[in-house]
Amino acid sequence: MLEDKKTSKGPALRMWIRDRVVFLALIIFGFGAAAYILSPQVFPTHSIWLHPVKEFSLLIAMIGVVSLGYELFLRELTFNEYKDALQEIVNPDAVRLGIQGIYKNRSELGNATSFETLFKRVKHEIYIGGTSLLSISTGSRDLLREKVLSGVNVKLLLMDPQSPVVDLISRQAHGKSTFLNEIKTSILLLQKLQEEIESVESPTKGKFVVHTYRFIPSHSFISLDVQEPGGLIVADIGPYLGRNFQRPSIVLINKKHGLYDHYRDLNDSMWLESKPLTPSWLVGEGPKTRTQVFASGKDTEVHDPETESWRTAEICQGSDDWRGIKGSMWVWIREQVTLEEAKTGTQHGFRLKFDIPPGTKAMPRAELFLRADDVCRVTVNDVGLKQDYGGAEYPEPFIINCDDFLREGTNEIHFEVINYAKPDAAAPEDNPSGLIYRLHLEYLEG
Repeated sequence: MLEDKKTSKGPALRMWIRDRVVFLALIIFGFGAAAYILSPQVFPTHSIWLHPVKEFSLLIAMIGVVSLGYELFLRELTFNEYKDALQEIVNPDAVRLGIQGIYKNRSELGNATSFETLFKRVKHEIYIGGTSLLSISTGSRDLLREKVLSGVNVKLLLMDPQSPVVDLISRQAHGKSTFLNEIKTSILLLQKLQEEIESVESPTKGKFVVHTYRFIPSHSFISLDVQEPGGLIVADIGPYLGRNFQRPSIVLINKKHGLYDHYRDLNDSMWLESKPLTPSWLVGEGPKTRTQVFASGKDTEVHDPETESWRTAEICQGSDDWRGIKGSMWVWIREQVTLEEAKTGTQHGFRLKFDIPPGTKAMPRAELFLRADDVCRVTVNDVGLKQDYGGAEYPEPFIINCDDFLREGTNEIHFEVINYAKPDAAAPEDNPSGLIYRLHLEYLEG
């Protein structure tokens, strides 16, 4: 028993010292310095002990200084060197090729790091290439605008909606026009963003350029300060063949003889083969097409029955089997259900409020993309839709045409999310609940 106490006391003491080593270094330095200064007052000038005590005190003070300098400056550097050396031993190929991380899909990458985190470090150029870039045009438009106005150049590359490749990919979705509509919506949003940027007078403003291409891309990517030593490339490996074919994502750093140079050259070649955005369907003398996109997230409100008021819904954790919707996030009343809620079930109301400008001549498109777990009942401006919508794990979301129910001015879509009881649930993860949607509006200005 005594031996066990000694064994446990040793590591605890070492941990206590390690956590307070900077403080101890300061104490050692202070003790040595104080002894050095006070020794002439303690010992007579001709004492044989004066000089040995002063030298010993000076030595103690120097030990404190060296310890403090090591902890503040050298320890982290040494640790990083050991870490890099260990990585080369454990995973030499990844280090040699400049691979900072590999993720099974873009969702897993998004959980590890956000666009906001990536873009904050950029000083000169953001270059993004993809198919529709809908997630960028909806979720990151304000961030891109801020970066351009601060002097950063932004280049965006997406697929030409008139390319035959779009039809080829759409066939894989059983002939649905969802993919084409995503590209058109993204272009309209980017055009609006470009107009906003051009309307701002700023001598330090960067360039905002959008190009389109007509071929199947070899990969999608986000390239940040690619010509700089600290540049970063995030790439989805392989061509886009529809939303049902998820691709792994790879994060590359600028390492000599690594994959970084290869992907940088590929990205540059795609830009050279592309053309500036001048789609014929946006040009003409007729009414101007405008678009609005509302996605589940900060625009979604949830009803609080205790206070009888509405508050902003929260991003939630769900099942690994849940599918997403581009540019949107799963929301609920809080981050996760409780175990009691998982067992007994829940029912909560959510809403989206938005305005349609007066004088709108026509609304050729008003589509609501929707998933829920377990089911959701939708009401548009007090008109209830006679169907329960779920599909959290379906390959394709539900698509609801809302144009007959919308009007000029303020509109409201109400979502009643129901999660059925699961009495045998052993953990909250056994019966999660959530809502995800994206509303596309296209209208013609008078």
